[in-house]
Amino acid sequence: MAFRKRHLIVSVSGLAMLIGAAPTIAAAATPPTDTTQVGEVTVTGIRQSLEKAIQVKRASDDQVDAISATDIGKLPDKNIADALQRLPGVNTQSAASGEGGFDENDRVSIRGTSPSLTEVAIDGHNVSTGDWFILDQYQTVGRSVSFDLLPSEVVQQVDVYKTQDASLLEGGVAGMVNVETRTPLSLGKTYTIEGSLQAAYNSTSAETKPQFNGLFGWKNPDDTLGVIVQGFAEDRSSERFGQETLGYTAITAGMPIATAHPSLIGVVAPTLIGSSLFKQEKQRDGGFADIEYQPTPQLDFNLSAFYSKLNATNFNDNYMYWGSHELATNTPTAYTVQNNTLVAATWPAGQDGLVIDNIDRPNENSTSYYINLDGKWDVNSHLTLKGQFGFTRGTGNTPESPSFESDGASAGISYARAGNGWTVTPVAGNGYVGPQSPAGLSNDWAWNDVFNELDKETYGKIDGKWDFGDGLLRDVEFGARVADHIRQVDGWDRGCSLGPNGQCWTGSDPFSAVNPTSYPGGYSSGALGIPGLLVPIGGQPGNVATIINGITDGVHGPASSLVQAQNYYWMGSFKVHEIDTEGYVMAHLGGDNWKANVGVRVADTKETPNANIADPSGVNPADIKTSAYGDYYVTDVTHDYLDVLPSLNITYDIQKNLLFRLSAAETMSRPDFSALGGTVSLTDLTLTGNGGNSNLKPVKAAVYDAALEFYYGPASVATVSVFHDDLQSYVTYSVSAEQFRDQLLAPAPTPGNPNPLGPYETYQISSPSNTTGELSGVEFQVQQPIAYGFGFQANATVIDGHQAGGAPLVGTSNLTYNLVGYYENYGFSARMAYTYRSHFYVGLDRSSAENQADYGTLDASVSYQVNRNITLTFDALNITNQLLKYYAANTTQVRAVYDNGSQYFAGIKFKF
Repeated sequence: MAFRKRHLIVSVSGLAMLIGAAPTIAAAATPPTDTTQVGEVTVTGIRQSLEKAIQVKRASDDQVDAISATDIGKLPDKNIADALQRLPGVNTQSAASGEGGFDENDRVSIRGTSPSLTEVAIDGHNVSTGDWFILDQYQTVGRSVSFDLLPSEVVQQVDVYKTQDASLLEGGVAGMVNVETRTPLSLGKTYTIEGSLQAAYNSTSAETKPQFNGLFGWKNPDDTLGVIVQGFAEDRSSERFGQETLGYTAITAGMPIATAHPSLIGVVAPTLIGSSLFKQEKQRDGGFADIEYQPTPQLDFNLSAFYSKLNATNFNDNYMYWGSHELATNTPTAYTVQNNTLVAATWPAGQDGLVIDNIDRPNENSTSYYINLDGKWDVNSHLTLKGQFGFTRGTGNTPESPSFESDGASAGISYARAGNGWTVTPVAGNGYVGPQSPAGLSNDWAWNDVFNELDKETYGKIDGKWDFGDGLLRDVEFGARVADHIRQVDGWDRGCSLGPNGQCWTGSDPFSAVNPTSYPGGYSSGALGIPGLLVPIGGQPGNVATIINGITDGVHGPASSLVQAQNYYWMGSFKVHEIDTEGYVMAHLGGDNWKANVGVRVADTKETPNANIADPSGVNPADIKTSAYGDYYVTDVTHDYLDVLPSLNITYDIQKNLLFRLSAAETMSRPDFSALGGTVSLTDLTLTGNGGNSNLKPVKAAVYDAALEFYYGPASVATVSVFHDDLQSYVTYSVSAEQFRDQLLAPAPTPGNPNPLGPYETYQISSPSNTTGELSGVEFQVQQPIAYGFGFQANATVIDGHQAGGAPLVGTSNLTYNLVGYYENYGFSARMAYTYRSHFYVGLDRSSAENQADYGTLDASVSYQVNRNITLTFDALNITNQLLKYYAANTTQVRAVYDNGSQYFAGIKFKF
């Protein structure tokens, strides 16, 4: 790896020496295009916004794609991530591995890399965000920003940097996203009032919710003082129909099925198959404020603040075929094998093959806020100084999650591949009773998880620029930055098994608290492409039911409360303290028809994760022995590493409107916080889990890029770029066997033993580790007005990427493309956009691979400007109601299929 780095430094140095010869080479070329900084452009429509984005792209020293504020407003997108996916080489995800796909994108990745490898900043500084979903709060705690908290209306412009320069924050291997907010002195009038009212409709929930966004801006006549105040309140209802296969396991010689059928040893079989109904109410409230003061033309101060809270109350019902239990205890009377997968089996009576699962998460939420002060001082005609200081804090909270499970179906159960997933049929009779009653259910299990996630950072930086004039050396930029960052997660759990000793909760039994009601009609009508759904009650087709949760923690509801004491969930708890110190120097060079920047950024990272380590032996004198999850001890794992990150970007004007760009850089991204903290989440039903790795190294890469850009009209551009990333310490996933207590087998609490322990068992844990890899790709882009108000945009990205040994890279789609057509004339504005990405590897979940299948969505927006102040709007997302599909090692091994429905927004926008 050291050779690669020295090679890049030599390459950068050599290219910098060639710059000196560039004026001679370019002497006969067309005079240079004006590349001064882009001024403020008043954007009122689609074409104007496209022109502004082209200006930003053309003027930049780096490879940049941009979206203007009006462009975001015109796209059929409700958050920034949705809008960014229209750009070439940019992908979005709606969920992390093991979480399941939802109806709103909240993670962004660049050029085939994982979202954790994309640096996201607001106005050049980091922003802390939390996660509303419990698994994201402790299992998959990455460094990617959750765009769930950022409505598109708060931004002025978004720049996507696909190449690195020394002045940019490190942390993005393939690129960086910088969100620019509006400033008061950039407003065109003394008073500005803008707002929108919308009604949001979801086709699966069949509910309509209100959304509001309003802005007030003022600046004095002298343009020296201004204020912006903005607020938003958005409500959104969603309902997700899904079938999930929560893992696969290989049949081993010790299983009864292998004893009866030795040829099945090594064949892979599903461990859990569930029909899941997820309902959620999202309420996003917050605001943005900015005060700008420019006492003299040489001084400018800007104080900004942002706050957003997302309340995401949700509950999930699931009826699951318990495959791992059948494999361990039973022998099928019939089975089918396809692609080394047990795709069908019929299990006789005698074992519990059905699990009924209900989870309620009231007031699950996340928050994000920052306060930031920027200052700029033009000291003299040569020297400019800038300062930025601030604090940002994000939280994720699951205040309670009352839940229960029960198993049954002693009369037998069968499953088979069908359509997009499986058909599962439990057999009623022989003592089996449905969820109306606990009779005959020997392994009821109840729990209540509580998680608090904290992410905060205090930062400060000083930048300078010395202007040398119009010679070969145009200017030199320099600066230093310090950030103190803490990420902490704490979890608690209260849970117990009913077992043979009686109830483990007080009050009414959850199964008898209320009779179940049927799943929505849209679920059982085959929308998921599954002809046979799980039938848990009485063996009657289509009788899939949902249960209103009757378990509470005894505080938030009177129905019942758990007897067992609350335990600190040390496996999912951690704290990482990180201090980042950086400095850089970068020179801007230029001559006839060319410009360049060359520099180096040095980053020192000091990390101290507090990792909780399991000790099944119980002999370590530092062991903490008070947890129901077994003995453990706490250790500090200290990392201190220094990264030297050189970079070079050259732009050459071949002719007036034809640019050639060449870039090379060393980049890095720090490991995910949950990996550093070594967190573990377990699935007791399958003896699997997801874990971290406190010794994971940062991802480093040598990245190269070349691009040709043709600007043949004010709103027209055609580009092609090729890129290659040499990933020197990429993150892959592997499986290891570890010992943990299985609380599913813990006895019911008694007065003498209120905190009973389950036995130690061997779990298969999926954890990240370092490897090497590479990816290469090409991007194409064309943007063209046609005539009579019509125009189109099209782009495509083709990538070939793999880890060492040929395994796929996390997040790499071989093909991504966008097709956008628009019309704007006579007050009407319309745009239709189709976005497609081919399948990609998500990672390991519960020791099984997970891939997202090919996915394409059609979205649209229409508006009519009634007058200069009022515009009517209509937006539609996922018009064709495409399903999200996931699979394991191959498409035979389905993992999940989700129907999130379509979303529609109708409203009015006003501006005065």
